[in-house]
Amino acid sequence: MVRSAVNDSQRGDFLRRVRELLDSQRVGVLGSRFEGAPHLSLVAFAVSDDLREITFASPSATRKVAAILADPRVTLLVDDRKNLGSDLAGGIALTVTGIAEPITAAGSSAVVSRYLGRHPGLASFVASPSCRFFRIRVRRCSLVSRFQEVEELTME
Repeated sequence: MVRSAVNDSQRGDFLRRVRELLDSQRVGVLGSRFEGAPHLSLVAFAVSDDLREITFASPSATRKVAAILADPRVTLLVDDRKNLGSDLAGGIALTVTGIAEPITAAGSSAVVSRYLGRHPGLASFVASPSCRFFRIRVRRCSLVSRFQEVEELTME
């Protein structure tokens, strides 16, 4: 495995590749911790222009929400696999680590607009009184390509 920290001269290209992957995918796997054990959930997401925030929506009464409220440290995995043998050698996977927090009603109008712009089919879900929005404040991005080339960038 080849692991490298992204330096200043590589930052622009790295962020461009992260943006391309995030723009090409609509759903990721959110990792949290529920009752002391790992918990994974599929989430539809939207990303801020500066790549520092990723938002998602969830019904309030879920393990995902309980897990985040108990321990806000999360990961989000987004990849471009197609369930083919070539995925291992040619696929790209991004792991984002960060802190998730509920978004208040006052801060939600722009978030909801961006989210529905990306996921218009979720309008009735978002309109539900039980729906809550969360923001992941991105701390680190790890991009894996060619099965074992790992590049990492700390966003803080």
